Amino acid sequence: MKDNAELQAIFKDEIKLKSDLNQSSTTRSLTISVPGPRSIVLLVHLPQGYPSTDAPVAEIYESFGLTNAQQDKIIQNLTTIYKRSGDQVCLYEWIEYVREKYATVERDTTSENAGGNDKNEAELDAVQSFASDSQTLRPRVRTAQLVRDLKREAVIAPLIVHGSAIVDRKSTFIAHACPVKCVKDVRSFLALVLDDHKIERAIHNMLAYRIIGECTVKDNDEDGEHGAGSKLSNLLELLKVENVAVVVTRWYGGIKLGPDRFKHINACARLVLEENGFLSKANLHHGTRKKKMR
Repeated sequence: MKDNAELQAIFKDEIKLKSDLNQSSTTRSLTISVPGPRSIVLLVHLPQGYPSTDAPVAEIYESFGLTNAQQDKIIQNLTTIYKRSGDQVCLYEWIEYVREKYATVERDTTSENAGGNDKNEAELDAVQSFASDSQTLRPRVRTAQLVRDLKREAVIAPLIVHGSAIVDRKSTFIAHACPVKCVKDVRSFLALVLDDHKIERAIHNMLAYRIIGECTVKDNDEDGEHGAGSKLSNLLELLKVENVAVVVTRWYGGIKLGPDRFKHINACARLVLEENGFLSKANLHHGTRKKKMR
């Protein structure tokens, strides 16, 4: 597409464009990966009447370290930019806005650390990603492979472990776990897990992670299974595991399991943690004691 080629020529390697996500539709879609400390990815839909009669639609396709309010603000500002354009093309302005926004975030982070001691890469990574405990770090499981860090993946890959399967009424649940120190580790872990096409095609890949550093960072992604992510996150909290990410994969067997599915999700997550030494001895039997009858 001509406008895509022009954008790529302007921004060169700074912006990554991936077009025609839905070629059968009259709406063109493209992802725009904008570099920066939060690695934002926009999903932009361009209706057939764009720009003269139909407005483009933007979604936050992936982000690390943005609150929900910040994401909503970005979308509001992009809508305002289009309205000001007078029915003219606005993708250039959109990209410029997001890029400048993230450049500002990066400069602010740098200025806060100015004058201090030099930090190694891991420490700087942690400061940039986890500057505030109030941030919602919500990765999107299905888009984890859009931005790859091959060097980091080479380190992460040998650390990934897989648990025992739980099968109930033709549905299969398997958990995967990996030690992590920062959000970038979580991203690489997800990408590597989803490299397995069988896992990627599963109905759900639910994520939770808990990282302990200068502050505690925990988040989850239910991947369409409402409530599963928060339950996984609560399990990690209950077991007091530190610096670990867990993905639970479910292949649907055609029979609805009701509430039992949540029991299996947490059970296989606990299994992979227990089988691979992520739990301390003090926590191995946590919550398993039966109450005495009175």
